[in-house]
Amino acid sequence: MHDLTACNDNRFSIRPFPRVALYPTSWNGDMTFEEISEDIRPRAAKMLLRQYRVWAQDLDDCLQNGLMYVWEQLAADRDFLAKSSRFEAALIVCHRSKSTSIRKQNLRYEYMEDFWAKHDFKHPEEMRIGGLERFKIAGERWATWATLTDIRIDIERAVLTVYEQVKDDSAELLALYAATTSATSKDLAYVVPGKGEDAIRWRAAAIRNQLRGMLGTLQRKQPTWREKFDAGEVEPAMKLLERHPEQDIKYAAICGLIEGKSSRQAAKTFGHNINTLQYHRRRANQELARVYGCTA
Repeated sequence: MHDLTACNDNRFSIRPFPRVALYPTSWNGDMTFEEISEDIRPRAAKMLLRQYRVWAQDLDDCLQNGLMYVWEQLAADRDFLAKSSRFEAALIVCHRSKSTSIRKQNLRYEYMEDFWAKHDFKHPEEMRIGGLERFKIAGERWATWATLTDIRIDIERAVLTVYEQVKDDSAELLALYAATTSATSKDLAYVVPGKGEDAIRWRAAAIRNQLRGMLGTLQRKQPTWREKFDAGEVEPAMKLLERHPEQDIKYAAICGLIEGKSSRQAAKTFGHNINTLQYHRRRANQELARVYGCTA
């Protein structure tokens, strides 16, 4: 009889396993995650806006990041909030909201509405298309953006035309890449077996000349210092050369450029390290362009 009574007591004390997981909290007992989220969200939102200076449009993302962290911790340890107060739980959400990362990301961009309000433009989208910002063009006052758009279209059409001509030749494709990007012939050398740096360089030079001819008005009109020097205007280069003693590496850099020597040839002739000499040759090229009053 005693055993039957104990069995009945045990049977009535059994409770079914909850369908929704409950987590113990120090401020309100056992709660589901949805209840915990609703309970700490208002305080966390107020802290993010006032103390963490989160923008209103980023508040939902920050709260989601923080609450997701809380849920992951509760899934791993259901007693995660058993000793934390409501304030401490909200503080955890703020700490794990990634508000700093989101703020840094926002500082890299400017929203169209903010740009519009700042500059009072009626059509700000025309000023924010990448690569078509307002540059000053000689003789152009009202249609600068349209002119730059036309120039870009002309360049794209010219490049596509050349691509159709060379697309079946791998060496010519590399030359087109070298002619239209910042990649050099040296960077692309030996990508195609049997085609070295020189093979890419002369093909790229031919493609550049073809593109200049196709673009017409975009051709470079101002001569380089080399073209002026070869035409007989040697005095500016000689005066620049006289500023440095013969044993100076700057003298070797300028002299090598004037004589048309390569970096390797100039380094061997004047007895300097080729890497150091190349640096001074770049500086010398800029100085020559400046004294001649033209492009490099």
